[in-house]
Amino acid sequence: MEEVLLCDVDGTLALRADRSPFPGPQGELRAGEDRPNLPVIRVLDDLRRSTPHVVFLSGRTEAARVPTEWWLHAHVLGGREWPELSLRAVGDTRPDDVVKRELYERDVAGRYTVRLVLDDRDRVVGMWRGLGLTVLQVADGDF
Repeated sequence: MEEVLLCDVDGTLALRADRSPFPGPQGELRAGEDRPNLPVIRVLDDLRRSTPHVVFLSGRTEAARVPTEWWLHAHVLGGREWPELSLRAVGDTRPDDVVKRELYERDVAGRYTVRLVLDDRDRVVGMWRGLGLTVLQVADGDF
């Protein structure tokens, strides 16, 4: 199977601008305003030299797909390609560790071999490690 990197968006690659973290016009629909987390983006660039395929898994909803894809295209993928992006369903308010595990099982498990995961939130990092995956935790994730 092809090796991939799994990467979170919010708090990992994207630093939230002055907006709500929740769905809606004042929240994730303004995701295009987020600031790039350049040190983490540079690490991801370095990792992609040996493992170029990245699957982005985010707790954002499908309603934010377009601004999220554009943001990743512009700030992370250098305008050269479009992201493979898995998002939660609109209206799904379950904890992100539960949602990301389901996204992983639906879109990654059995299709790819995961080389490394980049994420920030403690409970999500714990879930990845519980699956036997190696995680680079990029920030304090006790929230």
